[in-house]
Amino acid sequence: MSAQIKSYGVKVGLAEINAFNVAGISTITTHETAAEDINALWEQFFRESIGQKMQHKADDIIYAVYSDYEGDHTKPFRVTLGYRVSGDETSSDLHRILITAQEYAVLSAAGQQPKALIDTWAAIWSSDLNRSFQTDFEVYGPRFFQDGLHEVLIHVGVKP
Repeated sequence: MSAQIKSYGVKVGLAEINAFNVAGISTITTHETAAEDINALWEQFFRESIGQKMQHKADDIIYAVYSDYEGDHTKPFRVTLGYRVSGDETSSDLHRILITAQEYAVLSAAGQQPKALIDTWAAIWSSDLNRSFQTDFEVYGPRFFQDGLHEVLIHVGVKP
């Protein structure tokens, strides 16, 4: 795992991230239904205590991974909620996704959630970032659960 993700040394900017695996629950959604679908996925994630089912999770940092884009963000894509895992995680009821090794634009969405997160994604969608649409992900680490901060680090894959 990148030192930047663990230490939160990068708040905004570009970062080279090495590939790693995330396992969790997932759904296919569209831009139009994403809010409802993602809320339902979060409810399922906590209701079913997904982290307790995993034998090989690296730590307690939660990842929301956006992948399997059928075009840009306006086309269907997959959302996976889970944890970073070693190559040995093989639970059949969990979806496994490889975070693509590439350069990511890293943005901080801190403050009242989910408003800060929604506002940051809206800025991304309207930006001129040269997105790769391979994998994007959010990091929900200790700073997310810190009172008053509630920081989510958003990693958006960009083309070189």
